[in-house]
Parts: sequence; structure tokens; C-alpha cells
Amino acid sequence: MKKFDNVYVKRFLYFNIFVIKGKDGDILIDTGFIGMRKSLKKWLDNFNIKLIILTHAHVDHIWNVSYLKDLYNCEVAIGKNDYINLDNSIINTKGKKKIYNLWAKLMNFGMKKFVPEVFDIDYFLEDKQVFKKYGINLEIFNLEGHTDGSIGIKYKDYLFVGDALVNRKLRFVEVAFQNQDNDMAKESFYKIIDLKPDIIFVGHDKEISYSKLLNSIDYNK
Repeated sequence: MKKFDNVYVKRFLYFNIFVIKGKDGDILIDTGFIGMRKSLKKWLDNFNIKLIILTHAHVDHIWNVSYLKDLYNCEVAIGKNDYINLDNSIINTKGKKKIYNLWAKLMNFGMKKFVPEVFDIDYFLEDKQVFKKYGINLEIFNLEGHTDGSIGIKYKDYLFVGDALVNRKLRFVEVAFQNQDNDMAKESFYKIIDLKPDIIFVGHDKEISYSKLLNSIDYNK
């Protein structure tokens, strides 16, 4: 586990899970995928989870929502434009380059095979919304592309972006290899730059410094 002020980061298998501790309760960002429930519960029992915020509707981020919502009697929030994507069978992504098209097809096939348990949404989040809960002040930003309703969650100088970025190269970060809208995914890359976060937290890789993000501009053109 890593700690940044009152932000806690835990990696489970291939998935990053985040908790922001508040004065009156804690916020969980994303819930991971199948096979994580036992270890996820063991970690989250150390917190007072009151709210789950989903960066986007892909099954590997929402799989455990229903379980955790019932377990902790907490609320759930998601980007307004991603509500329709909670039915993973309709999410179809395309490779950002031709070399990724086969990978995108495999991802689409896999997502249609996994159907998460149904859960209720308590809050639909919108672009530039200020969202205050449990003594935690958040700003919400649309980061369309990876999915139509992907969001960024800004807390202090930290930004949680889900799969809007990947960090698998030594010198560069880049937009995801497959997206619902590749052009919008690239626009969201520059939107993240404009937000100027000190640290960007992503769904599957190591956190990103703002300087590394800036160093990746030419690479993502």
C-alpha cells in the first residue's frame, strides 16, 4: 500500500484501488474485478467506506460494486454519460492504432462474457461539478474517450483518471490502447494536461507525475 496525504493506494493483481479518507467517512474509487473480494474486504475493513465513485463503466472497475454497496451500506456515483454503459454488452472499443484492433476485439468479447451484478446509482456526476461529501471536496471532469462517460476526479493536486491514461513505458505515458472514441481519448489527454495535477492516478499502472505527462505530448500527437 502507498499513502499520499490522506489518499491510500492498494494494488490487487492488475488493478489499483483508491481510498480518500474524510472527516466523516471515506470514499472508494473503483472496485476491481473478479477474484478480489476476499482480499479487497480485508483491506477496506480498515476504512469507513461511505461512497464508491466509478471512473468508468468497464467491468474490471465495477465488478465488486454490488457486493461492496451491500457490505458497507454505501452510496455509488458514476459519470452521467456512462450510465448506459453499465450494461457491458454494449461497450465496443476500437484500437487507437491498427496494431491494437485485435486486442480491442478480444476485450470486447471478454467484456460481453462478464455481466456484473445489478446495483443502484445514487449520484450522476457531470463535467466541472464540485462534489462535496464527508469533508472531502472533489471536482469532476469529463474525460470521454476510453468510454463515453469516463470521468476524472480531482482532489487537491491529485487526479484519478481510471483508464484514460496508461503508464507502461519508461519515458512516456499515453492514452489507452483501445477506446470507444479514440479522437475524444486524445482530447482528454490534453484536458488532463490543462488541469495541471501534481500526480495522476491510473487504473492499472504506477502513478504519473505531471512532468512525465508533459514529456509525453509529442508522443501522443
